[in-house]
Amino acid sequence: MAKVGIPIFQSRVSPVFDTCTRLLVITFEQNREIERAEIYLDNFPLTERVNILRQLDVTVLICGGISDILYTMLSNLRIRLITGIAGRADQVFDAFLSNHLHEPRFFMPGYKAEA
Repeated sequence: MAKVGIPIFQSRVSPVFDTCTRLLVITFEQNREIERAEIYLDNFPLTERVNILRQLDVTVLICGGISDILYTMLSNLRIRLITGIAGRADQVFDAFLSNHLHEPRFFMPGYKAEA
């Protein structure tokens, strides 16, 4: 089993993980969703956000933007980071499972994928 974290605002990917107030955590196995939960991150400092992801065993974080310091802290925990993503959280998760997050329709405005 693996877990994906997606910071959300309403039903969409939140533009910045550092300041999001909710995190959608989806547990999946063999490309099938097992469970989902919403975690509230109101007013948690960056270090606590890192601890929460670690405690939840999140293996992938899909987000719009993230600060360099938080990116480094999560990378050090071997959490795979997929940044520059926008769209409805359910569609983003489905695209992740089907390996289609590289499609421009999921890119944040102004985002350019690395060549």
